[in-house]
Amino acid sequence: MSAIKFVSITIIILLSCNVLGFIISLLTIHVKSLHKYRRQDKKINPSIFYNRLPLILFNITSLSVLSALGLYFLFPIFDKSLDFNILIILLQLFIILFVDDFFFYFLHRWMHENKYILKKIHRIHHKATAPFALEYLYVHPIEWMLGYTGPFIGIISIGVFTDSLSVWSFWIYMIVRNIHELDVHSGFKSKIGKWIPFWGENEHHDIHHEKLDGNYATTFTFWDWVFKTKMKK
Repeated sequence: MSAIKFVSITIIILLSCNVLGFIISLLTIHVKSLHKYRRQDKKINPSIFYNRLPLILFNITSLSVLSALGLYFLFPIFDKSLDFNILIILLQLFIILFVDDFFFYFLHRWMHENKYILKKIHRIHHKATAPFALEYLYVHPIEWMLGYTGPFIGIISIGVFTDSLSVWSFWIYMIVRNIHELDVHSGFKSKIGKWIPFWGENEHHDIHHEKLDGNYATTFTFWDWVFKTKMKK
């Protein structure tokens, strides 16, 4: 597999997930029969989402460009054979998710505890107190750039200790992470992670948006248990 093909497939995955998020957001806004399934009963104002859309689209575009550049230069550490070893893929997937979420927990917590950063950067994301799916990317560009460091730390960590970082592991990571972000920002009660221990569900993150405090973890909620930042409704 060539670097161009690897990057192209990755960007297609990224854009496809966000097109799905856009569709879910539109259905949430315009199909009133779905509103009763949302956790919060706050009134939905369609104009708010459409006013936020330019920043969301800017972030998707810049995210795609920087992802393409970063992955192109990191391509040499990936296994180019496309071998599908399920055990290796699952192990590497868990490592990337674990490292990414560990990094994000402390980044996210810092953005709340540092009042200047909260006011100037992270507060933008928290304008969405009852968010729609695609509003996971309604953030200051600096915030998602910092947050996107996590998975790259994960893949570089694997690359340091092995010469067989599977492209499948990263592709599956991209699908899982993006779908999870859409899920926890959708406003609907989660069904996806009910059977996965400590998996971050919509209720966990929605309380964070509602209270602007605690529940800093996204993928694995045990970070909030370990560091005593778990909040309940």
